[in-house]
Amino acid sequence: MHRALWGIADPEQLAALTKLLVDYAKEMGVSGDQEARERLAEHILALFNEGVTATTDIRRRLDSSRASI
Repeated sequence: MHRALWGIADPEQLAALTKLLVDYAKEMGVSGDQEARERLAEHILALFNEGVTATTDIRRRLDSSRASI
């Protein structure tokens, strides 16, 4: 993925971010917890808006901060 322009995701990036959210929520066991999923989505979007656009890099950052999600 290429760098986001002012935090705007193109369709390919949005699909990748959505897949990351779904997969990571399952891994964390929060698929059915809407509030936890929203916090996770906010965290993913915050990282994306900071310029972390590769899903592998976002996942790495999520893993390092897992306790605070």
